[in-house]
Amino acid sequence: MLDLRIIKISLNPLILLRRAQISDFDYITKISHAEMDKVVPQSWNWESWFRDIENHIMNNHHKIFVIEVQNNSVGYLWLNEEKNSLWITAIVLQTEYQRRTIGQNIMDYLIDESRKAGKEFIELGVQHNNTKALQFYSKIGFERFDHVKSVDTDLLRLRFQ
Repeated sequence: MLDLRIIKISLNPLILLRRAQISDFDYITKISHAEMDKVVPQSWNWESWFRDIENHIMNNHHKIFVIEVQNNSVGYLWLNEEKNSLWITAIVLQTEYQRRTIGQNIMDYLIDESRKAGKEFIELGVQHNNTKALQFYSKIGFERFDHVKSVDTDLLRLRFQ
């Protein structure tokens, strides 16, 4: 479904998803800390987060894209395609690019492509304390269907059908 190296999301502004390469790892680490330090460490382990990202970039297990706006890196998208669904692990945007319809444009694209590919639903997890993300996904139409609480995480699972 999302096998292209570069995906054009919109022209105005120009929003692209570019498959991440290992040379993007430092940028992904930096933006993760800048944008999610108040959320992830309370419920997750940074070391395993970054180990997984690096592994997925090198081995193409999951799809990790750098989000570019007007040819500037502004965030990243991490997802995994299942037979009947699309799982979004993370969509991270620099603060100055939030609330500018970039995330909405990306989600609209993912929803449209998932439907075209015959996916039954899109799932994602949001840390229970990430109120900004919960509001964003709720506005799009995602609904809570599960709550996973364990030693490593306190995650609300959301689904869009």
